Amino acid sequence: MAPLRSGFVRQTIEFLIALSLGILVLRTFTAEAYVVPTGSMAPTLLGNHEEVACPNCAMRFALGLDEEGRAGQPVCPNCGEDKLDGVPVVPCSGDRLLVQKGLYDFKRPRRWEVAVFHFPADPTQAYVKRVVGLPGESVQILRGDVYINGKIARKSLQEQRAIRILVYDSQFVAQDANRVPRFLFHRGRPRSGLTSTWRTEGPLLIHDADELTEDAIDWAEYRHRDPDRGQYTPIYDFNPYNGGELRGENRVSDLMVEARLLVGPDAPTVDVRLDSGADRFVITLPFHEATLPRVRRNNRAVPVSNAVSIPFQPGEAPRSSVLEASIMDHRLSVSLNGVPLFDPVDYDDPAAGYGSEVSPIGVGVRRGSLTIERLKVFRDVFYTSALANTPRRPFGVDEPYQLGPDSFFVLGDNSSVSNDSRFWSTSPVVPGDLFLGKPFLVHLPGQVVPLKVFGRSVYWVPDPREIRYIR
Repeated sequence: MAPLRSGFVRQTIEFLIALSLGILVLRTFTAEAYVVPTGSMAPTLLGNHEEVACPNCAMRFALGLDEEGRAGQPVCPNCGEDKLDGVPVVPCSGDRLLVQKGLYDFKRPRRWEVAVFHFPADPTQAYVKRVVGLPGESVQILRGDVYINGKIARKSLQEQRAIRILVYDSQFVAQDANRVPRFLFHRGRPRSGLTSTWRTEGPLLIHDADELTEDAIDWAEYRHRDPDRGQYTPIYDFNPYNGGELRGENRVSDLMVEARLLVGPDAPTVDVRLDSGADRFVITLPFHEATLPRVRRNNRAVPVSNAVSIPFQPGEAPRSSVLEASIMDHRLSVSLNGVPLFDPVDYDDPAAGYGSEVSPIGVGVRRGSLTIERLKVFRDVFYTSALANTPRRPFGVDEPYQLGPDSFFVLGDNSSVSNDSRFWSTSPVVPGDLFLGKPFLVHLPGQVVPLKVFGRSVYWVPDPREIRYIR
């Protein structure tokens, strides 16, 4: 039996050597791991943080830690609960990224792409930010948006999904929901006196079929309750990762709604309303009607290109569809089950002023049954003109910044605390040869949990819930 045992040991050793060489080759030529220490890209990428579970609505959210391991005042982004002192928290390490090395030797970074690069002022440090300005372009930050060569830089629907920041999720119902309701139900205009048949049932919004003869839309309107103000307000750029001490100071008009709709066969159409500033868009979706989707802006019909019909069979059972509708960067986008219903509607003449942004989103039907599951509201990143506690005037804000050949402008998603191209002391430029690669996976994120293994202390364990691809 000795030769067999010897052969098994040899095979095991050869396997381990080959595995080690494979990992070495992968790391050297293909991918390398990096740890995110700070929250300048939160919530896309998280630095060292605590996971807080809100006792009022049960949502879990990340609260960032500074270099000394101190956290700010936790405030739930979903229900606004701020009496969270003493609530158990789970310390977590920064995200661990797998970075595709050498990618930028064959292609240049694209706009809205997350990239890892050597910090120009200290090439020994690796930074991760989002690329927004490309070689030869002029870059300027105006009213929270990025402008390239004098025109607003728009994002595709896929890019919007990558950057969007969650504001509200109806799945997490607050215990005080009856005292501070998040939805307003009305048929026709508010205070019209017409009877609405909307109701809530736990996390669901349900419209019951009715016998009413009024041809008015029965609306379920989302009402925004600002987490750090404790009242109904427009949506601001509050980021719960930074804690309640750093308030959101800027109104955000770039919004997205996502929801699963169960549309009954007795509901011919569903209307979706989105307000952005003083502009109001209403999209009519014909679920059980042989017509194409329609769009109105400020009560005027808007032509759409390449509209597709929603297939249906008369009398079929309630159909389930995932709706995504957004107004970001002066662009209206609408998709159903991931498929765009028409080409994005772009406009460069936003109406001046603000509308009633306390209720910027609504879903309505004229008749029939409709159930809304897990309605989620998102906002876009609002790029600020100042860095918290820093008086330095930024690049690309007061006037456009002109990029030279092979020069890039980068920004962080956690705009108010991100030390990025806007606030570097000498130059905002990242030269192309300093890019290391593109992160594509958050792998083995971990919780900091003291354990004893063979008499040794281990303070980090993997948390597979947070493994995710980076868009």
